[in-house]
Amino acid sequence: MPLAFFGLQIFAKYLRDCEILLRIDNTTAIAYINKMGGIQFPHLTAMSRTIWQWCEERRLRLFASYISSSDNSVADAESRRVHADVEWELSHWAFQSICQQFNKPEIDLFASRLNKKCSTFVSWQSDPEAFAVDAFTLHWNRYYFYAFPPFCLILKVLQKVITDKAKGIIVVPQWRT
Repeated sequence: MPLAFFGLQIFAKYLRDCEILLRIDNTTAIAYINKMGGIQFPHLTAMSRTIWQWCEERRLRLFASYISSSDNSVADAESRRVHADVEWELSHWAFQSICQQFNKPEIDLFASRLNKKCSTFVSWQSDPEAFAVDAFTLHWNRYYFYAFPPFCLILKVLQKVITDKAKGIIVVPQWRT
């Protein structure tokens, strides 16, 4: 059910006064959404209440219906995929040490909801909690930033800092070659 809410927040972010059909391959989630809760799983009741409050603020009428996993193969496979190659992060203690030395940054430019180091972060993909998508679309000189970019983007990041006359913290490997 969290993924259903995540999808709503992304795809219905700007919708108002309309009906939404939510296709889900989990019958328990469908029941909890359509009945606005239940009695067996309190955490699902809490999640369905959050979903309905979000919809109510936007005057959205929501109905969930079943879609078989075989008819939903692309989304089903994506929801099960682990993105180990993009979920890198600096350890908490190392980040705190950097902040003590250089002050706490305002924004994390290369993050996800799972590895963000600042409450304001920029994601690579649509995320309802992200400030923006794709750090390179922002003017970095407006923020004291933190960046732990993928290694293949280090040169592009350094060029962006020079172009934008930006100030921040960049974490890069110490490669002697």
